[in-house]
Amino acid sequence: MNPLRPIQSKLQGMPAQLPKRHLYGIILLGGLTLTTAVMLPSPDLIKQPLKISIPASLNLPQKAAKEQVDNTEFYTLPSDEVEPVDALDEIAATEPEWQEYVVQNGDTLSTIFNGLGLPLATMYKMLEADKSKVLDGLKPGQTLSLLIDQDNLLQEFKIQRDLLHTRIFTRDGDGYQSRLRTEESNWERRALSGVINGSFYISARDAGLSAPQIQRIANLFQWQLNFARDLRQGDSFKVLVQREFVEGKSTGKSELQAVEITNKGRTYHAFRYEDGKFYDAKGESLERGFIRIPLERRARLSSNFNLNRKHPITGRVQPHKGTDFAVPVGTPVLAPGDGVVVKAVRHRLAGNYLVIRHGRQYTTRFLHLSKFLVKQGDTVRRGQRIALSGNTGRSTGPHLHYEFLVNNRAVDAMQVKLPMADGLGDNEKRTFLATVEKYKREMAG
Repeated sequence: MNPLRPIQSKLQGMPAQLPKRHLYGIILLGGLTLTTAVMLPSPDLIKQPLKISIPASLNLPQKAAKEQVDNTEFYTLPSDEVEPVDALDEIAATEPEWQEYVVQNGDTLSTIFNGLGLPLATMYKMLEADKSKVLDGLKPGQTLSLLIDQDNLLQEFKIQRDLLHTRIFTRDGDGYQSRLRTEESNWERRALSGVINGSFYISARDAGLSAPQIQRIANLFQWQLNFARDLRQGDSFKVLVQREFVEGKSTGKSELQAVEITNKGRTYHAFRYEDGKFYDAKGESLERGFIRIPLERRARLSSNFNLNRKHPITGRVQPHKGTDFAVPVGTPVLAPGDGVVVKAVRHRLAGNYLVIRHGRQYTTRFLHLSKFLVKQGDTVRRGQRIALSGNTGRSTGPHLHYEFLVNNRAVDAMQVKLPMADGLGDNEKRTFLATVEKYKREMAG
């Protein structure tokens, strides 16, 4: 059957004076049926555009349904796959977004701002608000967070100093306000232990202690133990360390809480109290205090500490690095603090000359003595008689020349701030002893 026959028969009743026309296409849409009719050039075609009535029964969408459809019109039916623009997407497109920048070697704040397309005027306004000068010390690896809006205005700037602290600059009018945000942290305690095998430093490092912690332990026991000389193979140690964490990450900050060292069968303890100081198991200070004047009774000062003094014998300007006490020959001289005698010898100028080392930091010297009461290598206690004063060596008369050295540098023994040896009071001691028992249990595991 010819598919054009119905169309041709319908056109036979139209006016005969119609001129030739080119190809016409009529597309009829309805339901799932698509019929295409192709008309060949014919002298019977009408000159005016053909009008077709589309029955309402075709149920075309409302937008496309009209009583008269001009064959020169084109219609696009709605598609279910085309979604309307969401108003929230338009809003989100205008919201500022955070950007992060990791500081590289050679970076400065100005090069960073230039690279991000931010005006240098903004940088200068931030520097005005930076009272703590944190922006002057950018370090490679630091993360900078910047909130830049659609107008290229820096609304907020964050620089993390460490896990605990972040400096924040917030736009305020034409300038910026600065504040420091501190994260919440938690402390976790861990017990470490080991046996001396080689040196204490190596053994403690192998147990998990850091170099500063090892040094701290040596300083705590400096009055009781010489770590290089006294500790032996088989001696043991236990340490309770407290470490700080932020969201599971270590801040690198740690504190010693308790230390136990067993040397030759004897156990030494150091426990940290809430005042930040360390005490032994009885609440006595681990520091050893000093006597200001190493004599049993006060005596007249015949010559003060003076680095520009003129020597009474030679007449030349020569530093006087000690304090002279005018005392008769044979006056008892006392150890000013706990320590070890490192020298007791005869010297051409100093006469009978005695030196005591007090821990790792302090040294005392005694010149012109008439007699030694201790010998090299002896351990002495504060207030113990160590010698008798005299007039030996180069001396203008009986006296005691006393020197006090801090880190091998002579200082005025009458003015220097001396370590104190105060223990805890009765009320504090009760709290401390309860803490000691807790620490001991934790170190025991």
